Order: sequence, then structure tokens, then C-alpha cells
Amino acid sequence: MVRLDSLANEVNFLTARQFAESLMKQGFITKTEFKKIDDLLIAAFAPLIGKLITVSLDKPEDQSE
Repeated sequence: MVRLDSLANEVNFLTARQFAESLMKQGFITKTEFKKIDDLLIAAFAPLIGKLITVSLDKPEDQSE
């Protein structure tokens, strides 16, 4: 069973990460700064699902195409 505080942490993490990603896409922060923010958000919210999303996005894309 998912606890309510765990669910709140997931939502808060994903919201804050989406905001930071938006700042990066608009050029307000660099990719390096985004990664630092992402690491801080993971430490602050300890997300389960959100952390998996972050790890999967860090993998290099398949270059076989």
C-alpha cells in the first residue's frame, strides 16, 4: 500500500522537476545546473518512481539508428 506522504513526495518531486526542466528548456539554467537541481530534489523528496525516471533519462540513447 502506498502511503499518503510517499505519494505527496512523488507529486512534489515531479512538479519541482518539471519546473526546473522548463527553466532549462527556456535557457534560464544550464544542463549542468539542471542535473544539480535534480540531485537536490532527489535528496529532498526521496521519490521512488521519480528517481527511476531520472535514472532512465540519464542513460545514453541508442546510437544504432
